[in-house]
Amino acid sequence: MEATAANSINLDYLYLMADNDEEMIQTMLAMLLEELPEEMGKVRELCLSENWDELTRVSHKMKSTLAFVGNDPMTNANKELERITKYKTELELVPSLVATLDDHLPAVMEALEKEANVA
Repeated sequence: MEATAANSINLDYLYLMADNDEEMIQTMLAMLLEELPEEMGKVRELCLSENWDELTRVSHKMKSTLAFVGNDPMTNANKELERITKYKTELELVPSLVATLDDHLPAVMEALEKEANVA
């Protein structure tokens, strides 16, 4: 199921952290637009190379990025990804978790870009 931009993000946490400061909101949106694709690229690469320790680290870092995005499917998949790679259990689930992240990324990026242009 492909996510749509309209319902793919919830920026309540971002606005709370930015204290509704428009300049800070724009800065944070720019950071998300830059970091999220980079982090996802690393996740894909580390999944393919089965570098579980580094994938745990990147997934942990991505947790804070995703908190600002507010996409529950991505947040939940990433949380599972971190747990699985940290404890090296159920590693066969890693590709499907990465696929879930990938499935939602385009809509999230589109929604963030729209928000950055509107705000």
